[in-house]
Amino acid sequence: MARTAPSVYVPLDVNYMRDPRIRRAGPDAELLYLRALAYAKGGETDGMVHDYDLDVIAVGLAKVQARVDALVREKAWEEREGGWFIAGWFNWNESTLTLRDKRKRQAEGAAKTNHTRHQKNGAEFVRDCLVCLGEVDPA
Repeated sequence: MARTAPSVYVPLDVNYMRDPRIRRAGPDAELLYLRALAYAKGGETDGMVHDYDLDVIAVGLAKVQARVDALVREKAWEEREGGWFIAGWFNWNESTLTLRDKRKRQAEGAAKTNHTRHQKNGAEFVRDCLVCLGEVDPA
């Protein structure tokens, strides 16, 4: 069975629809905003919506530039070089570097736990054990 990538979730406040910025921007801009949240989280862009990916995010939407302009006008997005930044991104999301560091620490912890389990079962060396291979410090 093929392994799939772990699921990634983007926080969405249940009250987002009450945000005046989203309401004033309109329903199509709201959809663009929601898609951008997923895009930024899945692509590890730290809240950046790259202009070269806008057509992918906005697929099926009419008057895309008007929707973008509405999000910028309402300050839900901020114009940046090469695209837009989702305002408040870091209020709800950790940086990509922080998340990568957490995943690395979790993987190292799992490797140490597995290594200890292998040793308790009498194995001196396990060929796919990161501790046995010297890639993770056992301490």
